[in-house]
Amino acid sequence: MTATAEPRELKHQALRAKLEKLLDGMSAGDPFPAERELAERYDVSRETVRQALRAVLLQGRIERRGRTTIVASPKVVQPLMIGSYTEAALADGRSASRILVGWTHLVADEELAGKLHIEVGAPITQLERVLTTDGYRVGLETTKLPAQRYPGMFDNFDHTSSLYAAIMERGIAFERTEDSIDTTLPDAREAALLTVDARTPMFLLNRISYDQNGIPIEHRRSLYRGDRMTFTTTQQVHHD
Repeated sequence: MTATAEPRELKHQALRAKLEKLLDGMSAGDPFPAERELAERYDVSRETVRQALRAVLLQGRIERRGRTTIVASPKVVQPLMIGSYTEAALADGRSASRILVGWTHLVADEELAGKLHIEVGAPITQLERVLTTDGYRVGLETTKLPAQRYPGMFDNFDHTSSLYAAIMERGIAFERTEDSIDTTLPDAREAALLTVDARTPMFLLNRISYDQNGIPIEHRRSLYRGDRMTFTTTQQVHHD
């Protein structure tokens, strides 16, 4: 029986390990060496450096600031939960806020009407906001609400506050959610709003929330930076 050969370590993988060791001795905010300097220091091609840097970038250990690269602060750990993004960030000891992109008045197409259990053509209020943590733009949140269920929301809601809290103040309780999570790349508009390169991988969360009567509350599409966010969940085994 022939033994299986060990996979050969590629140049950019070996360089990545060296960069990770280099980062262990650095602090958040420190400038990180440029591509040319790294290529000369480790005697490798610029393309090998780019591949290694991309891997370290996805780990969230470095970040781009214009043409420079700095050591990043730790990723934001976000639990998958029913509740406000801001509440979760504050509970983790971080600052959090939202930047208003805009309110839009829409009408429900057949797909959205089916998801929200409303009639085709029913008015929809859409709220789009950029999520920030510790000054970083980490997510883009687009929420669609049945307009007739939330009269006055457009005029009275403070966009920097929790939409969940505003909804619950109307006597609506969040009972459950249906979530799907995919990976994607931002389009040009999304990349500009999040101030990232269009090649930055993203987590895409689609959520429909339901109230205590099983009626859909909202449809939410959230785009999160894969280089700045990590998601966690806790599951328990239920014994009969």
